[in-house]
Amino acid sequence: MVMQNLRQNNTMRKLTAALIGAAVGIAVFLWLYGTMTLDVTRDAWIINGYDETDIMQHYAGWVLFRNSHWAFPLGYCDMLASPDGTMISYTDSLPWVSIFLKLFRGILPSTFQWFGWYILFCFAMQGAAGALLCTRNRSVNGAVYGIQAALCGLLFCCLPILWERAFRHVALTSQYLILFSLYFYLEYRAALSRGKRPRWAFVFALLPFAAVGIHPYFLPPVMLCVLLAGVELWRTAHRPLAGAGLFATGLLAALAGGLITGALGSGVEISRYGYGEISMNLNALINPSSRGGYTWSRLLPQQPQATGQYDGFNYLGLGVLILVAVALLYSLWHSVRCPATAKSWWKCNAPLFAVCVFLSLFAVTNNITLGNWSVSIPIPQALTDLCGIFRSSGRMFYLVTVCMVLFGVSTLQDACDRFQDHVAGKAGFCLMLAVFCGIQIWDLSLVAGEKQAMFERPDPEHTVTTDYETQQIGIGNTKLMAACQLREDRVRELAILAGKQGLATNISIAVSGSYPQAEASMQEAADLLQGGSYDSQTVYVTTDEAQYLLWKERFGNDPTVGMCIVNSCYFLVPLHTVP
Repeated sequence: MVMQNLRQNNTMRKLTAALIGAAVGIAVFLWLYGTMTLDVTRDAWIINGYDETDIMQHYAGWVLFRNSHWAFPLGYCDMLASPDGTMISYTDSLPWVSIFLKLFRGILPSTFQWFGWYILFCFAMQGAAGALLCTRNRSVNGAVYGIQAALCGLLFCCLPILWERAFRHVALTSQYLILFSLYFYLEYRAALSRGKRPRWAFVFALLPFAAVGIHPYFLPPVMLCVLLAGVELWRTAHRPLAGAGLFATGLLAALAGGLITGALGSGVEISRYGYGEISMNLNALINPSSRGGYTWSRLLPQQPQATGQYDGFNYLGLGVLILVAVALLYSLWHSVRCPATAKSWWKCNAPLFAVCVFLSLFAVTNNITLGNWSVSIPIPQALTDLCGIFRSSGRMFYLVTVCMVLFGVSTLQDACDRFQDHVAGKAGFCLMLAVFCGIQIWDLSLVAGEKQAMFERPDPEHTVTTDYETQQIGIGNTKLMAACQLREDRVRELAILAGKQGLATNISIAVSGSYPQAEASMQEAADLLQGGSYDSQTVYVTTDEAQYLLWKERFGNDPTVGMCIVNSCYFLVPLHTVP
């Protein structure tokens, strides 16, 4: 009975920490972005883009997938890149979320964007996971415990890598997957050290299954945490076969998730050119420079980096930088005074440290850069091609960032726990952590204001998707066909238009794969119109003015077609009598 009560109390403590952290995450989201994005029927702000047009790609994938027929893999979208179709994993439209919401497409409003709510969920889960990570093994209760959970959740929710991805790359805001993977590994390790094996080992299958269907870039750090858990079974419990089985189960779960969503096994070449170029600069941790030209630091200046390294953004923030620096200095001092303690720490954390070193090297790549200086280390082409699966290598550093923050907080806790007066030690820890959080928020306050202002911009008044004439093109028609290669800055908006009007399209916005039939259909559409014919249920679009002038010459007097120009996009629309 006593043990049962202890387990219940421990569960309640963890639930309390998670709820407090989630509340802090929600508060940070509302501070940064307000409530405008939570209106699911308002999507004009997406048409504005966010730093770049990636969010338009994610939204286009969703609106076209919503109208697609159910098929296997479940992430197959036959309305996009028609007639080839594609997988929404390649439009970064969060397959698991899109598949779930597609179940309710019959009752959802005609315009339905869920990005605001999902980013809110990400901030809540980031806060919850951050609070759980940092309050592990804490013996305090009551208000002090709640304050610690709130401050730890706040620190993780104020990481620039989270803010930088929010709304720019919706799927990559799901960094809570990394935090929870690390948390469950550490809990698993602690349980094994006590001679116990937790009943919740199934999470090491659930997390890879979830990761591959949210964004494949989360799969390596999640699987590495599963690997670490398997290593602990070998090291601590002396069960190497069980450890291998745990890792194999995680791999099989990831494979199953990939096959179900179509992220794997769809015949698309997932390795792409760019590994070594879209990488992390060695100055990334102290370089507040990102896409969009934001002011990420009040104090530190922006530093040079290679062209493609904007995606290797990993600025820590001034508060975290100082926290980690102080923790390192204290650890060095303490290791000199207590070498036995340092040896024990390294013995316990060596596997995790090795993982962090590996991910850091992968993020930097063989093309090592520091500012404008660079040196390239030749590696076999086969290895380059393999690494090209995760060519935006700077994202692999996210787990390292989480470990650095956790190291800083844990070291600060340990230092304060050495106070003879335990009450003063707990209070001192809360006070010092509050100072670091304050420095972090102060450092990021300018970028916070810039992001708030971004969502105060007026919605665009006249776009391809909002124009009256284009809003009628779905009447009696089934397809929107490009009759040429479209201007790159119009492709994603036109794909959204097709999706909102319920039209299949040969436009491709996928980041991987080739779609030969879709590309051939562009030429077929051009040839058909050139010959004076058209399909009566197909809307045609071009961004080539000369081509449009030829259409006007051939069909200008035809009362069964309409022609219009919106935002440098030229449409030929078969007209149908509305009953």
